[in-house]
Amino acid sequence: MADKKAITAQLDRLTLYPATPPETASPDSPTPSVGLPVSGVDKIIAEIRDRICGRVEVEEEWWCISLSREEFKAFEARFEAEGDYRWPKYDYFPQLTKFVLRMAGAVYEDIIAGFEGLVVEQLIDIRRGNDQIAANFARGTSVRRSPKIESDGGSHHPDGSFAHEDTEVECVILEVSHSQQRQDLPFLADEYILGSNGRTQVVIGIDLEYRKEKGKEARITIWRPKYIEEDGEAVLEAAETETGIFRAVDGSLVDGERILRIRLKDFGYWPDCLRIDDIPGEITISFSQLYKIVQAAEARAERRDRGRRKIQYENHLKRPRVRSPPQQLTESDEERFKAAEKRVKRQLSDQDSDYIPE
Repeated sequence: MADKKAITAQLDRLTLYPATPPETASPDSPTPSVGLPVSGVDKIIAEIRDRICGRVEVEEEWWCISLSREEFKAFEARFEAEGDYRWPKYDYFPQLTKFVLRMAGAVYEDIIAGFEGLVVEQLIDIRRGNDQIAANFARGTSVRRSPKIESDGGSHHPDGSFAHEDTEVECVILEVSHSQQRQDLPFLADEYILGSNGRTQVVIGIDLEYRKEKGKEARITIWRPKYIEEDGEAVLEAAETETGIFRAVDGSLVDGERILRIRLKDFGYWPDCLRIDDIPGEITISFSQLYKIVQAAEARAERRDRGRRKIQYENHLKRPRVRSPPQQLTESDEERFKAAEKRVKRQLSDQDSDYIPE
């Protein structure tokens, strides 16, 4: 029997000195160095690629890593160069040097869509109402899809946002998170409200609990801009103005009649929207409606999971479509193209006496 140590040493040599040499790198590509630590940017790109390709099981919807400002600038440049429509949303908190990668699942997407649907339905009702001032303002208010919000070196992609068409920033912002990221929501509110110098009027955070030992609690928190006086000066802060639990640990409805109110004028700000304080009307969403949105989203996710498992165990004879190989030019095709080119040159020669065909 071969000596175990000898076999191990041989494997080590093969690992260090592979039989097939690596491909020659281009002059512009960086030279890899053995032993150097992987940068934060490389870790993020690898995590994104693994999630897109399904190489890892995602247990957390939000994935966090410490990232310096310089590294984040490098990531942004690489993201713009390599990113595609499948790349996820992300947040960067410069004050915390924290990067958060978001891979929102079906439950989260359905909750966002349900909340947006409630707001849009009431905007439509206001547009059809008798108050022309409110109706005109509501006609210019809509959902803004996946905006990228940048301020003070940070970058964020909110889950949902609304604003009047005359505004330059998102005025009402929605964020959906799970309990492990609850501590990030106040910092997101700061980034949106302080970063916009108070133009963002409302930040809504819906926080879901999915850890089995913690139950199924769900809560909502509202932040608004607020000026406080310090040393004779007005200081802007993102103030938590309302918070409440709408689903208990056991999954039951809590305080179903309680109402969340968003004033119609919250979808704009002065001076982009003149006489904004004169805009009447409001959007109201009850805790009962929030509860139904979350319950329905979770039920749909369970049905989809059951459907996928069922499909995996079904046996069907299938005939996939065969892609035709690309057409190759024949000799007759090339002769026909050459003849057509000569005809074009001859016509140009007839139109311009100075033209000399090659």
